[in-house]
Amino acid sequence: MRDILCGLDLGTTNSCIAHLVQGKPVALPVEEGTAIVPSVVSFDDETGRIVVGREARNRQAAFPEHTVSSIKRLMGKDCKVTLGNRSYSPEEISSFIIEFLIQNSNVIIGQDINKVVITVPAYFNDAQRRATIRAGELAGVEVTRIINEPTAASLVYDHVSHEKETDKPILVYDLGGGTFDVSILDIKGEIKQVLASCGDTALGGDDFDERLAAFFLRHLKESTGFDFSLTDRALQVRLKDIAEKTKIFLSDRPYAQVKEVAVVSVNGKVINLDLEVARKDYEEMISDLVDKTMEKVEEALKEADLSTDDIGRIILVGGSTRTPLVQQLLTEKFELPIYHSIDPDLCVGLGAAVQSGLIAGEPLGHILLDVTAHSLGVKTIDAVDYETGEADYFSTIIRRNTKIPVRKAEVYYTTHAGQEGVNVEVYQGENPSCKENTLIGEFFFPLKPAPASSPVLTEFAYDKEGIVHISVDQKGYGNRKEVTLDVRRKKILDADAPESGQEILNYIVEKARRLIGEKSLPDDLRNELNDLTTAYETALRAGQEDDKIDDLEEKLLETIEGAEERLSEIGQG
Repeated sequence: MRDILCGLDLGTTNSCIAHLVQGKPVALPVEEGTAIVPSVVSFDDETGRIVVGREARNRQAAFPEHTVSSIKRLMGKDCKVTLGNRSYSPEEISSFIIEFLIQNSNVIIGQDINKVVITVPAYFNDAQRRATIRAGELAGVEVTRIINEPTAASLVYDHVSHEKETDKPILVYDLGGGTFDVSILDIKGEIKQVLASCGDTALGGDDFDERLAAFFLRHLKESTGFDFSLTDRALQVRLKDIAEKTKIFLSDRPYAQVKEVAVVSVNGKVINLDLEVARKDYEEMISDLVDKTMEKVEEALKEADLSTDDIGRIILVGGSTRTPLVQQLLTEKFELPIYHSIDPDLCVGLGAAVQSGLIAGEPLGHILLDVTAHSLGVKTIDAVDYETGEADYFSTIIRRNTKIPVRKAEVYYTTHAGQEGVNVEVYQGENPSCKENTLIGEFFFPLKPAPASSPVLTEFAYDKEGIVHISVDQKGYGNRKEVTLDVRRKKILDADAPESGQEILNYIVEKARRLIGEKSLPDDLRNELNDLTTAYETALRAGQEDDKIDDLEEKLLETIEGAEERLSEIGQG
């Protein structure tokens, strides 16, 4: 029996999972007969178990300290979330959601799912994408591909939608619970090419809810004379829950009558919430947020070198696109009818299922050409950080929104005669300052003796799997080094090393090696650093469990910090 491969939409507000049935993507009804599962996790003290989905969401108002939602907004951040007396990383919380979807799907399908395609916002950075892969691995499944949400949506629209074909580019407007993306794609027969992607990973329906919740809070203050505070976690959760229901109601009606009893109590007196909200007033509350999405639409058009007249169809993705103001502004801007021909809450997951079919070799007739979400480049000395006195210029080699796979190269020059080598630091981001971007790996390239201003060619080749192949060539000296950088896992493999003993390189290992080579470093620290570095490299080579690698990495970083402090003390002495 062959492996089952599914598509999974790990959303901020809701999640879903889908698979192909006779070539058609179908969302699996994994909870109470529905495919849409709230992305909420709660810890039940009485039973000692983790609960997910509707059961967790129903517990949120009563047990706010034991429940978490919108965890997607914390993915890629080094932080912990507390549920009762237990702490979890964002990846662990997300893994509970994935595990819930997988386990319930196993029952429906009658076979274990062991591979998934997971969708992410197009504007997710490297850390957020790696955190998503990590969440899948913690849930016990292999993440075979990370695919951008707007791209997934375009796959399913073309595959199952009955809308009239267009020979013009299409625009995917993806406004979810916690993130916003806009992508422009050109479709020529079976070939889909992403022309541009822009977005904001901290803008979505959650922000709409917060505006309504703040409005309710002001109403409570005016009607009672008591200064309530949203620092009250239980009140915050209750008002946001009311806000979400009000927002949904206003998507279909011009007015919403809000009648909620026992919202909060003051000095033993129970306070109710009773007011009417007009859609017009609600849209005024969120107009600046919707305007921000329109600015990103303009940015994407500019990146793709297109005008509004060049767009042939608008695809809406995400539950927040049901907001009439969103549809009104898009219709006015593009003078195109806007349709929800496929459920915006499900189309990303359905598209991920189509992608899973392509990976599995299903004859679906699609060729997908995606783009890079962020620019990739190296640090050079063209500019210096005046606070630290260090080189800080980000020299871009592959620019954002470049079609992948792609191969690009730039030439750099040595600074002085007889230069022994150069540290190649690879960054991801859009800022001209490296410290404002993300370091995703580095390695040392030894140089042969040469005059100053000798050319060094650096080439990046970016494949569709998110892997960057880097080659550095000292022109005219027969000196070349090739490495492979897994952007998703922040790991560099030395292509020159034998396959069986392939050398593992990353910026942590490189820093440790440089410190080990410091003659003034005390022997005890040198030995400790050497032992930890060897253990860390061995774990990486052997592909050991991530938990063990993470523990070793943490210990190695602490030892590196201690060694640097010791060297600093010695230098000052």
